[in-house]
Formats: sequence, structure tokens, C-alpha cells
Amino acid sequence: MIHPALKAYQAVTETSLTGREAEAVCFRMLIEDLEAAARGGDPQARNRALDRHQRLWSMIMKANILDNGLASEEDRTLFVRLADQAQKYGIRAILHPDLSLAPLIEIAENVLAGLEMVSEGNERGSGADRMV
Repeated sequence: MIHPALKAYQAVTETSLTGREAEAVCFRMLIEDLEAAARGGDPQARNRALDRHQRLWSMIMKANILDNGLASEEDRTLFVRLADQAQKYGIRAILHPDLSLAPLIEIAENVLAGLEMVSEGNERGSGADRMV
């Protein structure tokens, strides 16, 4: 007989997201926020989207500054540089309300595509390194 706590644990783990899936969800949400802000004329919505953008990239940079053994030095360097560029443009977009959000959306879409490609590879048995 399986203990009820073990059954509950198994039920939760069967429906939980992997790290890659969670990262992909974060980027999907970011893209939606940025696209909505770009379409609408609401300065508060734009500022909220840019704030989320900056916080997400800050977390990515922080996660890749230290070597945790999950990503190669080359990948970590790439992500820190990408985070730096995204944050710099994000700051410019905060300071200049007329600046297009298209470059930020494009970066997020490219990262999402990479996450989805790696997730698909992992489902097929690939041993890809952790991206973010």
C-alpha cells in the first residue's frame, strides 16, 4: 500500500513544471506584457512591463554570474552579455517613453525559441546544459 503522502507527492510532481518549462512561461508572460504595453498608450502599463523586464533579466544575470556547474563558461558569458544589453535598452526605454519596445520583444522571443528548442531536445533524450 502506498502512503497517502507519497501519493500526494507523486501527483504534484507529475503536474509540476520543469525548470525549462518555468523559464519558458516567464518569457511568454514577459512577451505578452511587452506587446500589450507596446500596443497600448498607458504609461503605467509600459512602466510595469519594463519593470518586470528589468527584474527578470536581473535574475538571469545573477544566476549566471556565479558558476553553479549547470552551464558552460561560454553559455554563462553569453547570458550575462545578453542580460546586460537587454537591461541597457530597457533603461533607455524607461527614460524615453517614445522608444520602441520591439527590440525587447525580439530578444525575449529569441530566448523563448531557444528554451523551447532545448526543451524539445530534452524530451527526446538530449543532455543540453541549463540555459538560464
